[in-house]
Amino acid sequence: MKLAILTSVQTRHLYFANRLRSCFEVRAVAYETIAYAPEDVRPPRLSAHDQSIVDHHFEDRTQQELRFFGADAAPIEPGSDCVVLKLAPGTLNDPATLQSLDDAGVDTVAVFGTNLIKSVLLNRYADRMVNMHLGLSPYYRGTATNFYPLLNEEPEYVGATIHLLDTGIDTGPILRHARPAITADDGPHTIGCKAIASGIEAMIAVLADLRDDRLNPVPQWPVDNPKLCLRKDYDVRQVVELYRKLEAGLIPLYVERASHVRTSLQLVE
Repeated sequence: MKLAILTSVQTRHLYFANRLRSCFEVRAVAYETIAYAPEDVRPPRLSAHDQSIVDHHFEDRTQQELRFFGADAAPIEPGSDCVVLKLAPGTLNDPATLQSLDDAGVDTVAVFGTNLIKSVLLNRYADRMVNMHLGLSPYYRGTATNFYPLLNEEPEYVGATIHLLDTGIDTGPILRHARPAITADDGPHTIGCKAIASGIEAMIAVLADLRDDRLNPVPQWPVDNPKLCLRKDYDVRQVVELYRKLEAGLIPLYVERASHVRTSLQLVE
């Protein structure tokens, strides 16, 4: 297996690329800069108190990601054995990207944190392009799908889905789910980082199965009230609402509930 990694430039993404490279022959890495930043969304008339909550939320995200992943988050340097692409927003699906992967001899692609992959890449790597979605498909698809389960008081829906990419939004056949072990003292970003870490290890296991011809993709199944979370629906006032629920004991109450109530989620493990 000759792997390419398509990812972004935050600490979590740099760690993802390094962790995969420690396990597989990586011929190419593409780091895509994402133009959208939720911390930059500034609605009118946000009070000073509420703005301080929002600022803390995003500062803590940065600090927790450094704590979990910062020890191995240096960008991969280009060399004779690995092509490194630095892609501006909107250029991931350019024919030049595909040409670079072809030139590197890539036959399999791992994806985490990029913009939508389009047909120019999907068609070339059909059934060998694997995505790590931070959320549990088919229950939560789209963006911020480990934020919204907490906001909706459903921590059991936090996790990661490793799936084959198709033309939909996180709709491809599922290869494996991963969920974090949540403890009463967790906050939203320790939970999120645990989900990322467990998802990366699930991705490694799936890629090993793909290399050894052991994959068993599971088509996504219909669920009641599936959530498709889009960027246009995001509002930082939702962050303030989440912290109100956290202060009311959302996580300890969930841990107590989860200790004696078995989840009814259908998962691929």
